[in-house]
Amino acid sequence: MTLYAVTIFLSAFLLFQVQPLIAKAILPWFGGSAAVWSASMLFFQLLLLAGYAYAHVSIRFLKPRVQMLVHVALLLGSCALLPILPSPMWRPTQVGDPTARILLLLTATIGLPYFLLSSTSPLLQAWFVRRTGSGVPYRLFALSNFGSMLALVSFPFLVEPRLATRQQAYSWSGGYVAFALLCAFTAWVSRSARVDAPEQVAADAESGERPGFWQLLFWVFLATCASVLLVSVTNHMSQNVAPIPLLWVLPLALYLLTFIFAFESDRIYQRWLFIPLLAPALAGMAYMIYAEDGNFNIKYAIPGYAIGLFICCMFCHGELARRRPAPRHLTLFYLMVSLGGALGGIFVALIAPRVFHVYWELPLAMVACGVLALFAVWRRMARLYWIVPAVVVVFLGGFGWYLFKHYRAFLAANHWPIVLWTGALLIMLAAWTWLPGHWAACAGRALVVAGIIVLSWYFVAQERKLSKNLVLQARNFYGPLEVRDDLPTEDYAERTLLHGTINHGSQLLDPVLRYVTTSYYAKKSGVGRAMTALQARGPVRAGVIGLGSGVLSNYGRKGDYFRIYEINPLVERIAQTLFTFYPHSPADKGILMGDARLTLERQLANEGPQNYDILAVDAFSSDAIPVHLLTREAIQLYFKHLKPEGVLALHISNRYLDLKPVCEGGAEAVGRQAWTVEDEGEDASYLSSSTWVLVTSDLAIYSGSFFKDAYSYQLGPTKGFRAWTDDYSNLFQILNVK
Repeated sequence: MTLYAVTIFLSAFLLFQVQPLIAKAILPWFGGSAAVWSASMLFFQLLLLAGYAYAHVSIRFLKPRVQMLVHVALLLGSCALLPILPSPMWRPTQVGDPTARILLLLTATIGLPYFLLSSTSPLLQAWFVRRTGSGVPYRLFALSNFGSMLALVSFPFLVEPRLATRQQAYSWSGGYVAFALLCAFTAWVSRSARVDAPEQVAADAESGERPGFWQLLFWVFLATCASVLLVSVTNHMSQNVAPIPLLWVLPLALYLLTFIFAFESDRIYQRWLFIPLLAPALAGMAYMIYAEDGNFNIKYAIPGYAIGLFICCMFCHGELARRRPAPRHLTLFYLMVSLGGALGGIFVALIAPRVFHVYWELPLAMVACGVLALFAVWRRMARLYWIVPAVVVVFLGGFGWYLFKHYRAFLAANHWPIVLWTGALLIMLAAWTWLPGHWAACAGRALVVAGIIVLSWYFVAQERKLSKNLVLQARNFYGPLEVRDDLPTEDYAERTLLHGTINHGSQLLDPVLRYVTTSYYAKKSGVGRAMTALQARGPVRAGVIGLGSGVLSNYGRKGDYFRIYEINPLVERIAQTLFTFYPHSPADKGILMGDARLTLERQLANEGPQNYDILAVDAFSSDAIPVHLLTREAIQLYFKHLKPEGVLALHISNRYLDLKPVCEGGAEAVGRQAWTVEDEGEDASYLSSSTWVLVTSDLAIYSGSFFKDAYSYQLGPTKGFRAWTDDYSNLFQILNVK
């Protein structure tokens, strides 16, 4: 037992340690988008399915000795592919959806090792049953998930802060070699059944009917629902903070924790507890999606989504555990579970961005979770009642506390229907406690059906509300984009580009005011002051990373040279057709498509330095930051393209991250000073508060008239802060949640 347990634990640890490791390594090549993790998750789920299919076919059709020889040969071959460092040849060279390239890159880099690690748990459990005659291998499945969760939790807290990416890759590769040797030895030990085991194995083979089609389908549906919830919740959190391992790991660790609880013991998952809890969990997540215009404070949103995800996945995986088959069918069971996981990944990463204009996958998964709960307990409704009063008290108490603190914002936001429905539902559930058995079952079914209908209605109603004054709604690999118009009757009515929930530039609709510079880029902003100060000296050469609605191109004059770097083709089309800043600019201008860093590197190699007077970096996606555009190597690259006294302007306005130490560390690496310029944007409603950091050796610029009334100050070193590099970054250092 120990040999199998250690091998399975090590394989699971390596399997999930490599996920954030390799995804973070390739993140800069694809624009730092949160969708890189979705595409990576799709790869992991597809390879998991392939590994489980290999284990199922191997056990079913190959003799034990042949299984051993094939597996050992594959293990030896996989070691030849180490270390797991992605080749630069996979860097994107074309504009567009990079999902296929990400999948090919991951296949070439970690494909075979990941495939073999995926197959280890079901394969070794089957070998264990064959060799020992044991009928309880599912604890090994729980042990596998414990190893996976330990790997995920250790990465952001222990591995990432201490080891650079290359060191992580080599350390992981060394661990994989140890696993390969251990697994090969386990395969040799398992090449035949023990002498005293055949009778027990034969008896087990006769027990347990083969699962029927509807049972297989329900396994797949439960696994698919949990998978979609996992990836869509991760996407929702990542797009508003940063696509970083911490926010990848938390949902995935909770997902695995529910697997551990469900399969370790039948006493942990109890329907009478978790199914009633689905009502407040689903209602709470539904509220957070739309609360505060989609900008619900992460201090509450992250734990709220985490609790909701845990309850929903606990239901899905608990129902899977209740329906698990006899040991002889365990590889088929794992195959169906992995198929559901892969289908969920395909839906979120491939289908949803091409079918939906907004993030519909999370609401759909939540409704599906309610439907699955209805089917799961249709015949047992009368047995789930005595915990309900406690759930009512907890929910109403928690909601009462929240309403006491935020009642004005809550009532103004018009979210009361979902909460009133949930409260009414729970009160009716409490009343249902005292109904006779038959009537209790009927009432329970009716209440759950009504709850699913109202939840669906709430999502549709909120999306219809958000679609008012909508000019365009579109979505691609890089996320959802919206263009909205204010009502013409409003003062200073604007047309605004939103990426996720964040303003990416606006333009006044009044023809007289149309070319007034707005939002974060006004004359009194850091970039506005720097741009006008440089233009006072003569024509300027300006580079801009991040097009948005094209507001910065409004500074372009005849004789100026503007080059704008943009990765998202949708943004480029919107800026040229729905806004007029860029088309109207008389400057010598151009838009260079692709990741800005890769484009600047190619320009440096092929054309030489661009000799910019100013380079503005404004490439945020919602509140998520592209870490690879703020590292020491990135800052050094920018100054290779700037004139000796050129200005680097970094836009660091952010609700949750204090990026000043990052900018100061980059400035120190190039021997320049970093100055922060803050503007509250209080002069007009169309202006936004902004924080820019200017990095330059031309200190005379700050003494001129353009900075006379500016609120600016020089940044100094932050004690204990470790500068960001391409190999190292740590958002814990700069997290600012109030």
